[in-house]
Amino acid sequence: MKRSILTIVVAIFAMATAHQAMAWNNIGHASIAYIAEQHLTPEAKQKCRKYLRHTLPYHASWMDYWRNCEGFEESNYWHSVPVAANNKHYKSESRNAAYQVTRICKKMRKYEKLKDSIVCDNLKYLIHMVGDMHCPSHSKYVDEPALKQGRFIFEGKKFKFHTFWDSSIGFCHKGMNCADLQRTYDTLSAEEIAKICEGTPSDWAYTNAVEMREAHQLINPDTDYDELSDEQKARIKAITEKQMLRGGYRLAHILNEIFNH
Repeated sequence: MKRSILTIVVAIFAMATAHQAMAWNNIGHASIAYIAEQHLTPEAKQKCRKYLRHTLPYHASWMDYWRNCEGFEESNYWHSVPVAANNKHYKSESRNAAYQVTRICKKMRKYEKLKDSIVCDNLKYLIHMVGDMHCPSHSKYVDEPALKQGRFIFEGKKFKFHTFWDSSIGFCHKGMNCADLQRTYDTLSAEEIAKICEGTPSDWAYTNAVEMREAHQLINPDTDYDELSDEQKARIKAITEKQMLRGGYRLAHILNEIFNH
C-alpha cells in the first residue's frame, strides 16, 4: 500500500495524540507483546522478525498510530469487542476485534502465498488486537452503555472508567517497563499457559466479557481512587496482571500456530 507524504504527516500527528485513545497505553501493549515474544517457538520468532524487521513490542501500538490515516480508516473500529447481554460477541460484526482476529488468523494460514507487506501488516494487526481484546475496558457492553461513561477521581483528576482501565498497567505498576513486568509476572507453568490458550478468539472474548463486568463494578461513580479499600486496589491490580498475561500467552499461541503448521 502506497503511503503518501500527507499520510505520513498525519501518522506523525497521530503519534502525538494517540495516547488519548489507545487501549492499554504504550506500556500495556508493549508488555503483552514482550511476554508473547518470550513464548514464541524459534521458528515463529524467526518468521516474525523476517516480516516485521523488528521485535513484537516495537510494533505493539502501530495500529493506534495508523488508525486514522489514509487507507487504514476502517481499522479504527477494530479495537474493542461489542458483546450482548449474554456476554457473547457479535460474530458477524466487522467492527469487532475478536471477529477481525479470527478473520486474519484464517487468512494467515496461507501466509506463504501473501505479499510480505500484507503479512507484515496482518502481524501488526494481530499484535495489537489480541492485546485490545484483553483490555478490561474493551469488552463493549451494548446492553449497559453507561459502563463506558462512568467517571471517578484518580490522582486529583477525573477519569472515565474506560480511560483508567486503558492505562491501568502503567497506573498499577509505576516505574516498571515491559521487561520488568515479564520477569515479575510471567511465572506460570507450561500446563497453566496451555489451559489459558485453549479455545478460540470467540471463546476468549466471551470469558473476558463475563469477567470484565467486574472491572466496572469495583469503583462507584465519582469515587476518589484513594478512598478505595486495600482489597479493591489489590483486585484492580490483579485484574490488570491477569489480562496482561492472558493477552501475551494467547498472542504467542496464535503466532506459533500460524508459523508452525
